[in-house]
Amino acid sequence: MRKFVVLIIVFLQLSCSQKLYVSSDYDKAADFSTYKTFAWAREQEPVGKSHPMYDNELNRKRIRDAIEAEMASIGFKRFDLAPDILVDFHITIDQKMDYMVHDYYPFGFNYWPDYDMASYSYKKGALVIHFVDTKKEQLVWQGVGTKTLSDVPPENPEERIKKAVEKILSKYLTVK
Repeated sequence: MRKFVVLIIVFLQLSCSQKLYVSSDYDKAADFSTYKTFAWAREQEPVGKSHPMYDNELNRKRIRDAIEAEMASIGFKRFDLAPDILVDFHITIDQKMDYMVHDYYPFGFNYWPDYDMASYSYKKGALVIHFVDTKKEQLVWQGVGTKTLSDVPPENPEERIKKAVEKILSKYLTVK
C-alpha cells in the first residue's frame, strides 16, 4: 500500500508539472528600439537523434513558422539582405532523476525510521530563442521556455508550439 501511495504522489507531481516556465535575459546596453528587421541565422542547430518524438524536422518547421508569425505580430519584418538581428533557436532535452521520501511515522519522531524512498526519471525540454545584433555580432536577447515532457506524443503540437513561442517572445516586449 505504501508503494502505491508513493506512486500516486509521483504521478500527480509529474502530471501537474506540465506548465511552461519562461525566462529571458538581455544586453542592458542594447537599444531595442532600433531593431525592425530580422533574418534567420545561416547555421541552425541540426536535429538531435536522441529524442525524435520531440526534436524532429516537423517540429523544427513548426517552431520556425511560429517564430516568424510572432515576430511579425510584434512588429518585425523579415529582411534577408541586411537585417538588424539574426534569429536562431535551440532545443534541449535532458533526462533528469528525482527522489521522493515518505515518512510514515505520524508523530514526528521515531527510534527506528520507517520511510520509503522512491526515485523516478523524467525528461525536461527547453526551447531557447536567440536574437543577435548583426552590427555588433553579439547576442542581445534570449528567451527560454522549459517544461517537463511526457512519454506520450502531445496532442495539437502546432497549437502547443505556437503558444510556447508566443509566451517566450512576450518576454521580449518587456525590454523593448
